[in-house]
Amino acid sequence: MTKKEVFLLLFVLFIALFFRLWQINNIPPGLFPDQAANGLDIVEYIFKGNLKVFFERGLGREGLFFYIQALMVKLFGIGVFPMFLGSALVGILTVAAGYFLTKALFNKEIAFLASFFFATSAWHTTCSRTGFRAITLPLFLTLFFLFSVLLLKEKPGTKRILFGILSGVCLGLGFYTYPSFRLVFLILAVLLGATLIKNRVFIKSYLKEFSIILFVAFLVCLPLISYFCHHPQYFFERAKTVSVFNPDVNRGHLFSLLLENVKKTGLMFFLKGDVNWRHNVSGFPMIDPLLFPFFLFGFLYSFCLGLKRSKHLLLISWFLIMLLPQILTAESIPHGLRTLGILPPALIFPALSIYLLKEKFPLFRKGLLFLIIPILAFDFFWNAYLYFGISKQSPGFYYAYRQDLTRVSEYIKKCNNKEKTYLVLDPYSVQTVQFLTYKKKNPYTLIEPWDMGKIKIEPGVQVIFTQSTLFDQVDDKKGIVETKGKERIKNFKASYPAFKIKKREYNKFGQEIMRVYGI
Repeated sequence: MTKKEVFLLLFVLFIALFFRLWQINNIPPGLFPDQAANGLDIVEYIFKGNLKVFFERGLGREGLFFYIQALMVKLFGIGVFPMFLGSALVGILTVAAGYFLTKALFNKEIAFLASFFFATSAWHTTCSRTGFRAITLPLFLTLFFLFSVLLLKEKPGTKRILFGILSGVCLGLGFYTYPSFRLVFLILAVLLGATLIKNRVFIKSYLKEFSIILFVAFLVCLPLISYFCHHPQYFFERAKTVSVFNPDVNRGHLFSLLLENVKKTGLMFFLKGDVNWRHNVSGFPMIDPLLFPFFLFGFLYSFCLGLKRSKHLLLISWFLIMLLPQILTAESIPHGLRTLGILPPALIFPALSIYLLKEKFPLFRKGLLFLIIPILAFDFFWNAYLYFGISKQSPGFYYAYRQDLTRVSEYIKKCNNKEKTYLVLDPYSVQTVQFLTYKKKNPYTLIEPWDMGKIKIEPGVQVIFTQSTLFDQVDDKKGIVETKGKERIKNFKASYPAFKIKKREYNKFGQEIMRVYGI
């Protein structure tokens, strides 16, 4: 690498660091229960020596990312930001891997542009700062294809074998990331099938290296294979609950549901993206508006060359096949996590288009710098505005990460009085409080919202309500309602007049996120 190339790569990585680490201790503002569930598995299993490859909580989750988060928790302690720091570091590594893959496929100029778009992507930034295991998917897809491409470029010898081993390791580890990774075999089938049509001796030329890849991948995957052999129900458990082929989901309208999914998938790139603040800047397109024309042209260019050039076929098959986890499901479409695997090729497409302007149209060569600088500047400031402006200043963003649960946890830790502290919350949401108060041995008694009759009326008792339980359980006008033939307390104030408001907390938008009653 030349000094200029090293400088440009470091420049891109600095931008990636900025987008993924700046204010990471404050943004996101809280820990969502799904993220806290990871933390519970870390402290209840990993830290106690039970090194699982698959964690059954929440319909089951692959375990690789848990160990990355466990390292962060070990270094920085139980808290909110250590749970996000692991995904942020994975996101930064993905930007670097994307640079080297694009360079191996094309050249350093396209690699710089693609990695810059990767570094600034608000979609990838959001997922990098969210703490979900899906962030590892694009990293291991990119690393697997990177080492595979380097292998194919290398002459027979030690280096080729080394790349084969590294490729096999990444292929094997990929199955510990996210269910969508399993589709990598479909991508490989397309690539090998097209290659064999043109060159039937191709497999023989690389038979030893391909055998090494598969053998190493098998060894790495062996613990997970063994787990699924003993627990086959978990292999498709998560997918089948949202699959379009599930009769309970499609309700007899499979074809129309698939068409609707295809439509929403196409629109997510330029019109309406994922509305979940934990997956994307809610509702904004997944591709920047200025980049979208370049993205579309790059996609069409690679699509037309797909059958002629294997690198373009890789990009197209990777992109289209990794859209299937969204198209074949029927929950929250578009879904930023299920489609996260498409990001590397999706951000290579606009970089390829801009480069083609220089190569195919001589008039652009001298003035290309004046075209690129505004595009890069817009891309940087647009994405920074989306995440650090719109997201940070939106009430929905704070509720999406359940800031109220984090603040309640801090209050409970300070009180540290289990016998006198009641927390009114549902069993799912309480996972956040369980994790964040774990070191204090969870000093509270959980009262489920429909079961407040168990609260003891005695001096010193305090009852805590979160943002999610305030309206329904406190401010609702009904005092007692009948549920399944039993009377249930619906309005705490009406049913417990002896309790008075002891403390209230509000977020920066003036929304009440915690209320404490006491005697």
